Amino acid sequence: MHDLKPDEEYYLAIFLVGAYQETLGDLHNLLGDTNVVSVRINEDGSFDFVREIEGDSVWDVLSYVEYEPKSLVERFRDKAEQAVREQRITVGDRRKILAVYESSIRGYTYFEK
Repeated sequence: MHDLKPDEEYYLAIFLVGAYQETLGDLHNLLGDTNVVSVRINEDGSFDFVREIEGDSVWDVLSYVEYEPKSLVERFRDKAEQAVREQRITVGDRRKILAVYESSIRGYTYFEK
């Protein structure tokens, strides 16, 4: 990077993927839009988050491709309840499994820690 010039704004952009790959990943691979953040570096070296845009959730992407996430959750719940009736899982297991499923479907499409 070149030196900063006094009284001149300096923009630095970091792109983790190319435009073509981002477009493919967007819906072709069912990943949706990524989170985006704009950062301003201040003269004293500190920084400010100027704007943050949240990316798509699994729920969003499923609805884009004509699935009904609410229906998927209901169907999954029915399967879990059937497994309890058949004594393949416990009521406690059912509760945990449903919580993870619902959290996942409402979560970000990209890897999260």
